Amino acid sequence: MKILLLGENSSIHLNLKDGLTELGHEVDLASNGDGWKDIPRDIDLNYSKKWLPFKISNRVYPWVDLQKFKGYDIVQIISPDFIYRSFFPSKLFFSKIRKHNKKVFLLGAGSDSYFWKYGRKRLKYGSFDDTLKYDLNSKKHPSEGKNYIELNKYIADSVDGIIPVMYEYEISYLGHKNLLGTIPMPINTNKIKYSDNVLQKKIVIFHGLNRYGFKGTRHVEEAFKILQKKYPNKLEMIIDGHMPLETYLKFIKRTNIIIDQTNFYSLGVSGLYSMALGKVTLGGAEPEALKSMGVASSPIINIKPNAKSIVEEIEKLINQKEKILDIGIKSRKYVEEVHGHINIAQKYLDTWIGK
Repeated sequence: MKILLLGENSSIHLNLKDGLTELGHEVDLASNGDGWKDIPRDIDLNYSKKWLPFKISNRVYPWVDLQKFKGYDIVQIISPDFIYRSFFPSKLFFSKIRKHNKKVFLLGAGSDSYFWKYGRKRLKYGSFDDTLKYDLNSKKHPSEGKNYIELNKYIADSVDGIIPVMYEYEISYLGHKNLLGTIPMPINTNKIKYSDNVLQKKIVIFHGLNRYGFKGTRHVEEAFKILQKKYPNKLEMIIDGHMPLETYLKFIKRTNIIIDQTNFYSLGVSGLYSMALGKVTLGGAEPEALKSMGVASSPIINIKPNAKSIVEEIEKLINQKEKILDIGIKSRKYVEEVHGHINIAQKYLDTWIGK
């Protein structure tokens, strides 16, 4: 089949493309690189590089590139604002894509309006308030705007199916007529070299600084202050970030424990990369999130969005250091079995063909 993956979110589509290609399909990935992450793509939608001012080029060049988005058996869009956030001309642009391709699917991922409007009400906790306060300094997220909600609904109603990548998006789209089953995020473990999680003099703990509020970094900072006072000679704690993907993967090789996002029921892509490298990973692993993916248990250490939860789990690891290597081995195996890119690609193919 000829497949277009339109948009990117933390390399989900890049890993999916790898799996689909290995299964013998022709795949094009079109995106802006997901901002500073600069994730590889076949069709570059980063129109800020054009000579026109961004607001103009972002409205002009998609139409210049429109021919590139035609003639596919499958188009999968990763977010309603894959080109524009406004209802117009996004509605018209999407209608062209819908008309000139056989099937179109929407991935439930990222900060779309369904996540903000419905997920916010249905989840017991999340990143919503912290994102507004620390990342946006605003009382309202752009995805809560009327035009964006209308755009999200229009696309969700028009596609052949909506595929959530985790529980948070499954519950956000719950009850929608086009909602399909959750498919775990794909990871190409062939590109990630596992190494044993060997301890040095100190246990090295790392938290990636990306979106401070979204990832719940304030809880990690508070936990690190407590741990630094209690275990100054046992722990080395690092908060750093805004790295391209390749740099991030190299950076965390010397670490033992990774703290992913603290505000979610599920683990993010960076957390899965950490597990594939053999790191002990703290993040979201709530029972409902595992059930959504069809998983009974996982080596992910589940944490809540507060410092106390983080400190307690780190202290358990300090007192049971001999388990760190084994958890790392199980973490790699978990990613291969649950998130392996070829198996996940086949699940997408089965879902697309079945609709």
